[in-house]
Amino acid sequence: MLQIFILAAVAIFLFWRLRAVLGSREGFEKTLKDMKEPTSVINKPDVMDEAKNNNPDDDIFDYVEENSKSAQAFKKMKDFDKDFSVNKFVSGAKMAYEIILMAFEKGDTEKLNTLLESKVLKSFKSVIDKRKKEGIIIDAKFIGMRDIRIINASFSQKTKIADVTLSFKSELTTVVKDASGTIIEGHPDEIKKQTDTWVFTKNLSEKSPIWLLKSTL
Repeated sequence: MLQIFILAAVAIFLFWRLRAVLGSREGFEKTLKDMKEPTSVINKPDVMDEAKNNNPDDDIFDYVEENSKSAQAFKKMKDFDKDFSVNKFVSGAKMAYEIILMAFEKGDTEKLNTLLESKVLKSFKSVIDKRKKEGIIIDAKFIGMRDIRIINASFSQKTKIADVTLSFKSELTTVVKDASGTIIEGHPDEIKKQTDTWVFTKNLSEKSPIWLLKSTL
């Protein structure tokens, strides 16, 4: 009984840390058996139609208000980097979110090294190291993206650094196991909602196409 109590306490602590690092999970939503196929919903299309390509401003106004500070920031980004596209950025952020989220759950620090800024990487690694020390194993599966929205964007014409804040709503399954493989939290068929607000950053003067995760809010 004492061992079970200790494991339960560890699980509660780890989920508290997970929420602090990644965001909130809103409890049981549905089971895998209830779904014929995973859903992947995004509030804007991944690919603009040909008509919208004729008006470059549509690439911005599809995601943020026309007279907003974010719209002005995106205009400056596009003026500086002719290859920059808000639509392509959102599509890339969607993929990066899934990769980072699953790498964190699986403890894949090698993959995280290339996608996170040092401060965030340190925070993620501290949680991963804590899990390893306690013998905790996370078995997670990404089901799909429910929604992705741009909250804010900024661009410094002096430093050429661009920051974009996005809100993600996704669905995933998460099972917490102890070192022996015994499930102490969650169920593989329970799909839970995950909500995160992340900030991505990039120096647009650099050739690398990778935007790094700067912070989690």
